Amino acid sequence: MIRIVKPAKPPKILTTKGAEQTRKDCAAYDDNPADHRSGEKIFNIDSNIYRSESVRKALRHAQYDKCCYCESKFLATSYGPVEHYRPKGAVQQALGQKKEYPGYYWLAYDWNNLLFSCTACNTKKGELFPLIDKKARARSHHDDITMEQPLLINPTVENPRDHIHFREDMPEYLTETGKITIQYLDLCRAQLKADRREWFEILKTYRDFIEVTKNSSDTEIQRMREKALQFLAEAISPEAKYSSMAQDFINAYTSFSSDILPNGD
Repeated sequence: MIRIVKPAKPPKILTTKGAEQTRKDCAAYDDNPADHRSGEKIFNIDSNIYRSESVRKALRHAQYDKCCYCESKFLATSYGPVEHYRPKGAVQQALGQKKEYPGYYWLAYDWNNLLFSCTACNTKKGELFPLIDKKARARSHHDDITMEQPLLINPTVENPRDHIHFREDMPEYLTETGKITIQYLDLCRAQLKADRREWFEILKTYRDFIEVTKNSSDTEIQRMREKALQFLAEAISPEAKYSSMAQDFINAYTSFSSDILPNGD
């Protein structure tokens, strides 16, 4: 995972149609809180608003065409789900626990709550949104979400690198938040693991070439070595798939990391 910086200005549809629908949903909750909290009444969240073309394009651009969680690249012609960091319909504190209603309905069209994810990560996360103290959970628009301490990384407000790093192609947690994020999003699932491993082997091949040619005096070999260094430099850029994995891989090889990373960092 990498830090995501979204445009400060939300797409217009969220501040117009989204804001109007939010007002209606908040009023509906106030009319009958008990039925909404029992799950008897469910909010009809309008996906045409939060999944509008303008929202998806803005998110996709901000995230470099990558899933906000696993960093898998999207195909040029495909769109993944618009992810609600705080679930919109219902919420679960932990795997296997009963869902609580309602979800964060008042944030269904909130720009700060929207991300772009792959289908697998979106499905794995579902309604899961664990907190350090579940009693602090905001249950309606009258509550203060700033009192919550989430146990899932929000890549728009914190640096995921403070919570997760990679040993070769495998994510390892540095904090409890990193541990829960890896577990609940299943960031070691089979297909993702295979895709990361394939990319890791390519990076390793370039690394090996750079190492064995470092003392060569052959002009052509040195030209090829420079290209290999450039390839690895691009692999750690935010635009690249699995760039956090690549960065940790490069950091492990101090003999040439200074040629790729700023200040060798």
